[in-house]
Amino acid sequence: LVHILLAAAEEQSSGFLNVRGADQVREVERMEAAGLVDASLGDAGTVAFAVINRVTDSGHAFLLASRK
Repeated sequence: LVHILLAAAEEQSSGFLNVRGADQVREVERMEAAGLVDASLGDAGTVAFAVINRVTDSGHAFLLASRK
């Protein structure tokens, strides 16, 4: 899931990736804690969401390494 989210964020021309769903939002929280992304997290009533604002240098390195 980390690889999928990083790749999707990297492909966004706007630089932002909106993420919904508890599992995906939890994964973005972990990715931010690990320093792979800068993200904004929130809760709109009963629906959790996250926005990956950018993939960090560490996130790019992780993505590159996982492609090999």
